[in-house]
Amino acid sequence: MKERKMRRAFAVLMAFIIAVAWSFQSVPAEAASLPSDVEKLERYAEQLQRTMQSRPLFKPYALYNKTKKSYGGAKQRIERLKNGPAKRQYRKRLEKASETIRQASYYISAIESGERLIALKSRIDQALSSGDVEVVYDVYPSFERQLRKTKTLIGRVHGSSIRKKMTETFQQPAEATKQRSFFPINIMFAFDQIIAAYEQDDIEKVERLLVLCEQWMLRVKDENTKKELNRYLDEFKTPAILDIQ
Repeated sequence: MKERKMRRAFAVLMAFIIAVAWSFQSVPAEAASLPSDVEKLERYAEQLQRTMQSRPLFKPYALYNKTKKSYGGAKQRIERLKNGPAKRQYRKRLEKASETIRQASYYISAIESGERLIALKSRIDQALSSGDVEVVYDVYPSFERQLRKTKTLIGRVHGSSIRKKMTETFQQPAEATKQRSFFPINIMFAFDQIIAAYEQDDIEKVERLLVLCEQWMLRVKDENTKKELNRYLDEFKTPAILDIQ
């Protein structure tokens, strides 16, 4: 029994000694690899910066995720260093990489938002051309919200030349569509008010809105849309058809 206990005690002691020895060896090894890890992070960050400044707008998902992962690993190792000049210097280099990652996040988000905006813009453009006013009515609120969101995100992007490129690619074309759909969508919103006015027997308000719609109709540029809106307008002028009275 005593011999077994001694063997167990000896085994535990040896395991403890090995663990302590390994810990002392691993710290210098980890510290030795830290400079190369930070340099790799900086290379990724520089590449990310060049990508954002390149001519075509591009979402560098793979490089962005790789840079974030490299940043996380380097940060953990730096925080395990003893406080001192070396740690402070590493932290400064880390902050610079972190700023690039933050800028890339805004850059990617702005492009994603801009692409969704352009998709909505295309749906409205097609609907205006074909006279599908129901699609214009349904899509326009989402389109307008997406336009506001995209403008905000573009404003957060670092670099005036990049913001200018995004504005020309996403914001300006969408604003042109917003202007194109201004009178059609306002006529349709007025139609909603006409229905509500009929339900409240407010004929005076109905007449004012009908006159306003006729004035706006002259400003509608898309012929198919104008034709369809005029069809609705004629029906609103005859409320019995709508079974309102």
